[in-house]
Amino acid sequence: MLLNSSKCPLPALVAWCRSLRYSLSAGLDPVRIFKQQAKSGPRALRWLAAELAEKLGQGESLEDALAPHHNRFPPLFLELVAVGEQTGRLEDTFQMLEEYYQTLLSVQRNFRAQMVYPIIQFVAAVFIISAMIWVLGILGLKFDPLGFGLTGTSGALTILGIAAAFVGVIVVVLKISAESVQFRARMEGMLMWVPAWGAAFLAFAVMRFAVALRMCAEAGLRAEKTLHYCFRATANTAFSSGEARAVEVVKRGGDLLDAIKASRAPFPSEFMETLITGEETGNTSEVMERLARHLREEAERKLKLAAQFTSYAIYAMVAIMIIFLIFRIFSTYIGMLNQAAG
Repeated sequence: MLLNSSKCPLPALVAWCRSLRYSLSAGLDPVRIFKQQAKSGPRALRWLAAELAEKLGQGESLEDALAPHHNRFPPLFLELVAVGEQTGRLEDTFQMLEEYYQTLLSVQRNFRAQMVYPIIQFVAAVFIISAMIWVLGILGLKFDPLGFGLTGTSGALTILGIAAAFVGVIVVVLKISAESVQFRARMEGMLMWVPAWGAAFLAFAVMRFAVALRMCAEAGLRAEKTLHYCFRATANTAFSSGEARAVEVVKRGGDLLDAIKASRAPFPSEFMETLITGEETGNTSEVMERLARHLREEAERKLKLAAQFTSYAIYAMVAIMIIFLIFRIFSTYIGMLNQAAG
């Protein structure tokens, strides 16, 4: 997921993964680790660490202890933790998760930085247009530069209201996507066909699948279990919707490659060719590790391109608004001159 849940901020998740990795490498017991995190870990997760320590102390697995909080964590985190716990490789799991979320955090910060100037330009354009309409109304001129009947104070307030509603819708959508894993997965699936953004979401989804497949291959999990973890880890409905079809293939005795083809998920040819190489050589884990590393770099690059695309789109929208306004003012002025001459 390109947007982290506000219930589990991304910086806190990165710090948590790093602390858990170090503690596990030192040989500490998971119960003791989470008790420490409850006292000195990221503030946003201390209460959860205390709850996990209590449940682990009662004999529950980490996967079961995290289950009631499935909407607080990205699916990749939950699926890989489950695989890592089953295989006794939680230390490696948290290292991979730390690297992934650190990359995602860096990408998010770069995206926000690139959005600052386009947003400022958009806000400035809206206020300039509103101020012009308001000033003309104060001067007693029934001048409608936009041609929509918006004049004076009421017209200025209408322009501001429309702009505020537009921004509000975007903020609400982002807020819901940050709070709901299911909504975010559907949104990423629907935006797969949007220029620039679709390529970034595709790269992230396939990368998550490759990371989960690597872990499952190392663990030697059954094909059905592997597909379950991998498709859920993508956090993208364009992929997860094909899980049932893929599982049905392996139940009939088909191999992993046939199952992925049957899912009808939009896997790129590069992934399919790499998977074929892995199955033929018996090194699926190694080739998926290399592919995941490559895809992480590709996803970061494509998300930067998506940010640039969005900034250019905002610039273009503002430019169109200004050009339209200039032509409206010019045509209205010419009309007034013709009326005076007549």
